Amino acid sequence: MTDHARAVRLELYRSLMLTFRTLPIYFPAIVGAVALAFDAVAPTPVVIVWWLVVAALHIEYAIFQKRFFTADESRIDPEPWIRATAIRYWIMNIFWAGLIPLFWQADNNIQNLAILMIFVLHVILSTQTAFSVAALFVAATLPIMTAVVAVSISTLQPVFVAIGLACVPTYLYLSRIAQQQRRGATETLELRFRNASLIHDLERARDMSERARHHAEEANAQLLRREHHFRALVENAFDVVLVTDEQGIIQYASPAAGKIGLPPEALVGLNGIDLLSPEQQETLRQDTIDADSDKPTPARTYELMIPRYENNRSIWVEATITNLLKDENVRGFVVNLRDITQRKRAETEQRSQFRVLQALATGMALDEVMSLLALGAEEANPGAHAAVFLLDGEENLVTCAAPNLPADFPEWVAGFWREQRTNGFGDMARAGLKIITTDLQDERHGNVAPYMRKAGIQTVWFRPIMSRNDRVTGAFAMYFPDAREPGRWEDAYLLGAAHLAGIAIERRRAEQGLKQATESAELANRAKTKFLANMSHELRTPLNAIIGFSEIMRDGMFGPLGNERYRAYAVDIHDSGRHLLNVIDDILDISKIEAGRYAIEEQEIDLADVLHWSAEMMRARTMDKRQKVSLRLLDDMPHVRADQRAMRQIMLNLLSNAAKFTPVDGRIDVAVSLTDTGELCVAVRDTGIGIPADKLDEVLEPFGQVDDTNARQHGGTGLGLPITKSLIEMHSGVFRLESTIDVGTTATMTLPAARLIWTKQSETAAR
Repeated sequence: MTDHARAVRLELYRSLMLTFRTLPIYFPAIVGAVALAFDAVAPTPVVIVWWLVVAALHIEYAIFQKRFFTADESRIDPEPWIRATAIRYWIMNIFWAGLIPLFWQADNNIQNLAILMIFVLHVILSTQTAFSVAALFVAATLPIMTAVVAVSISTLQPVFVAIGLACVPTYLYLSRIAQQQRRGATETLELRFRNASLIHDLERARDMSERARHHAEEANAQLLRREHHFRALVENAFDVVLVTDEQGIIQYASPAAGKIGLPPEALVGLNGIDLLSPEQQETLRQDTIDADSDKPTPARTYELMIPRYENNRSIWVEATITNLLKDENVRGFVVNLRDITQRKRAETEQRSQFRVLQALATGMALDEVMSLLALGAEEANPGAHAAVFLLDGEENLVTCAAPNLPADFPEWVAGFWREQRTNGFGDMARAGLKIITTDLQDERHGNVAPYMRKAGIQTVWFRPIMSRNDRVTGAFAMYFPDAREPGRWEDAYLLGAAHLAGIAIERRRAEQGLKQATESAELANRAKTKFLANMSHELRTPLNAIIGFSEIMRDGMFGPLGNERYRAYAVDIHDSGRHLLNVIDDILDISKIEAGRYAIEEQEIDLADVLHWSAEMMRARTMDKRQKVSLRLLDDMPHVRADQRAMRQIMLNLLSNAAKFTPVDGRIDVAVSLTDTGELCVAVRDTGIGIPADKLDEVLEPFGQVDDTNARQHGGTGLGLPITKSLIEMHSGVFRLESTIDVGTTATMTLPAARLIWTKQSETAAR
């Protein structure tokens, strides 16, 4: 690599490192905020460890940055630094992508969509900031975009699959923009170095001419040769070179000016400042005043918009102005112009798309999103007025976003569409055809011409908005005051804007459909709850009669039944009725919990009494199987602010499960302990058959059971553990289930320290 190429490469890398100078500070904070805002599927310690790893990686990156900025610039080889930085970006972004497995919830599409939008914004921002070095751009964006595409497609949900598939061309498009920006930045630096070298040559030539004053003929020959070389360089260069006097009057314009629509012969004699806007003129005049001082002034670079001398269009140029007022041979300014219109258009288009995507992500109304899209089109196409139209399912015009067109334009367009929807224009629009018209004020257009003359509109570029099923959902249009045909870039921009509008429309309609589906689900849930409540009432009345009469028959309250087999039947009827009543109670409880209608009556309760009462209630069942039950309580148990009925139900469910699945002569231990953070843990351990690791989540879902012979033979509805988990969470607690096959199961209830009520003796013991 040459010194020139190394300098360019190092400058690109340094600019990127400066851009990410504050990354180690704000990125861990952003990750922490996201972790706090979202509901995690992983345990809290895992999330904390993940965040600490992310923070540690960024701390190491901050140390790495410090080493770079303190290194001796003259000895820096950029390639090893770029490789080391790329490795760090890969690692940091892979860990950042860990947000998906930690927070992705199959039943929470809103949160999942927010995660995808965060990653999409990450990729877009990285495109804007890390484009200067290809390896670092890939390291900063590819892991995240790969994660987005993979998780979106893996859900198999149409909306997410569509998002994942759309991300692939979007990423390729962003990569293309980054490549163009990188090429522009590289060319700008190369031009700057070449200009510096050229100016250095000019100064050396001046020195040589002064030293060779006494050798006139040789000096004149050298000057003529150098002049020839300089003119050949300038006149054959891609960039435009202008030389002005001290007043800014153009004295020379290189032939390259014609390539960007500025004929050299028309430029000579003009004041270059007159080509610019008033704001740009003021900036250049102020810089010229500063340049008149005795202090040396370096070459300055500006991005300027100047009119093109054809088709009434403007162009953007990057102007590097070198002050040579003190140079006796020049006494003016040397200006290098480079056409950056394509780059500025790409930047403007990208900003517009980012604003639209951000508006969609934040839930902005569709008509406001369409207005943003129209404003972005006007920014990218100076002199244009944009409008976005939206059709409903019946192809009626329902929205017209035209922020800078006349106030009566939406009303006029609505009437025009009612008249034309089944005529020539309407047929073309509904067929999805592009329409370009440059003579709207001509009388051949009938009623259209008077309004267009009033509005000052001569040209329209019209592009229908197509949905994924090739149905026209609206249109995107740009209006101009003069006759103007779209070029290749304008045509591509029109198509891209229509495509982006289609994405916005389908996204918002999908959200509306999801909202309606959610409302329908909530309505069905309320109907289910009402049905279960009514059915539980209708079933409880006859069940109470069955249980009561079977109990009378079982106990022989009015005399013996006459046959012992009848008494056995009465016992079975009584036990079955009691079991069915318990099932109905569990179903009603889980329905109330799911509907958010389970009322918690909090009061100060003695948890020790609850544990003793629960163990006593289970004594008969445990004695039948000769199971040993032990209670290990704290020396000084605190009281708890909770619902006593709920706490009893929790403990009865846990002890009942333990007794049910623990064999004869087994053991059940109930232990109470305090964590380091002051939380209270109640653990129920048994020596039962255990639960397979892949079934632990399933048994915590309503009606979920371990579907094997050992478990199914014990019966049950699969509601005990889900009810227990829900009741604990309603008390701001955490329920944890651990199990090993043929060893036993441990069910732990953890209540927060805020729910504990300590007596003075308890507080002393806790400390």
